[in-house]
Amino acid sequence: MAQLMNTPLELLIVIFNFVLKPHHLAALCLVNRAFNRFATPLLYRQIYIFPWHKDSKSKVFSLFSTLDECPHLAAYVQTLEIRDFPKGLSTEDHSYLSGRCIRAIQQCTNLRSCTWTKDGSIHSELLESLLNCQQLRELEINGNSAGYDPLILTQFQNLRKISLIMPSVRVLSVLPMWIKASGATLRNLRIICKAWNNTRYLQQTLNKCVQASTHVTDGLLESLSPNLAELECLHIFGCPKVTHKGIGALVSANRSGLFAINLEHLSLSFDMGVFRILCHRTQAFRRLRTITLTVPAHTSMSDWARDVHDLLGSAPLEAFELYSTNVLSDTQMAGDFWQKMVTSHGFRLKRISVHRIRVNLATLHIICSQCPRLEQLFVETERRDLERAVSSFSLARNLRSLHINFPLARSEAPTPPAATMHTALSISSRCSPTLTHIGFNTQVWQVSGAVFTLLFRFSSAKQVMRVVRAYENGEEHTEPTLVPRENPEIPEQFLVGTM
Repeated sequence: MAQLMNTPLELLIVIFNFVLKPHHLAALCLVNRAFNRFATPLLYRQIYIFPWHKDSKSKVFSLFSTLDECPHLAAYVQTLEIRDFPKGLSTEDHSYLSGRCIRAIQQCTNLRSCTWTKDGSIHSELLESLLNCQQLRELEINGNSAGYDPLILTQFQNLRKISLIMPSVRVLSVLPMWIKASGATLRNLRIICKAWNNTRYLQQTLNKCVQASTHVTDGLLESLSPNLAELECLHIFGCPKVTHKGIGALVSANRSGLFAINLEHLSLSFDMGVFRILCHRTQAFRRLRTITLTVPAHTSMSDWARDVHDLLGSAPLEAFELYSTNVLSDTQMAGDFWQKMVTSHGFRLKRISVHRIRVNLATLHIICSQCPRLEQLFVETERRDLERAVSSFSLARNLRSLHINFPLARSEAPTPPAATMHTALSISSRCSPTLTHIGFNTQVWQVSGAVFTLLFRFSSAKQVMRVVRAYENGEEHTEPTLVPRENPEIPEQFLVGTM
């Protein structure tokens, strides 16, 4: 500690940037004035409240009371991510909290990114307070406009990213006007109309958004396209009325070419062959790095796979993700599809993600042996094939994240945590030393340098340290051992989509 206290002040900011947990930064703020000077801005730079945080709703009160009363702290906030918010408050409490939020946000003069997704928690005064944040460039909001006037949205005119979660018909009606006002700077557009989850709460939320999702149509996207010429990233999810015509209009109007496109759970009438021809004619994917597609349930798999390969022929692709519309589908992509994809893009591909489509051992070998830059691999395979699949995983010498899903029969009991841990450690030890994450189904392990981190649902987080040992011939090797985990930030059921 004495050595740290003697560290030159200009190095403290560098060191403190490696401190991840807010309560650790809070502790640094209490050491002395010098530490407080450098740690406080980092503590307030990025603020997030998630539903799974303990006492998340009471933290909302505490957060906005602090920012309201301390303008100098509010000025440090650059990212504000509010995904939970108290509901069912008395009129007095609701008015008190709303006032705190409005005044606090007005004082966040350096706010660049705001996420506010709790259904029914946004009101007009809140949006108007965000208009005072002149540095705001990214806005993600819940599209349920029952509490606010959607016309206010059209006043946000310098945004680089707009994300609408389950937008209402009223919000969609002003979207063309909003996009026209923001089109010159807008680079990222996300419209998410459905939540896919079997929990009762999210199913109720899904029922609320069904009407809205049918109003996201080809006609709406065509009306947006003239003002999205500079768009770089497009994400459309859960819009059953959107076909190749609407998406085609967006990509055709793009001047520079998209970097990323996600097309998930769209219309069954989406014709990949027609879309391929349109994109070739306009060279829409000449800069495309990332693509996510949903495999349609009722179409010829061979024709669809051929069209996808041809669609991406000229794209400098680095990340390729596929989803099946049927959970735990027995559909398997033909081996020649993967061989063609790897032949065309393998030397660039860094991420391959295949969900709800079982990948056989031959395909795994093709992917791992012929993609030298592969860093992230998400696949579904049979549990009985895990041991044989390791020989393929070990061929990916730059692999950093590996997640394996395997189906469980309805009558099959989940594997005991100890057995799952043993399997994970066994596979990890035979993979590339670059590996930083490994997961099975809903369990995820994180590797940080020489550290493996294990998380189990509904249990405490652990770390696995690699201990260096030597064989009798003097050759060194590593053996994992468990120690308490240092940085349990996000529940592992959410990590599968964030690694």
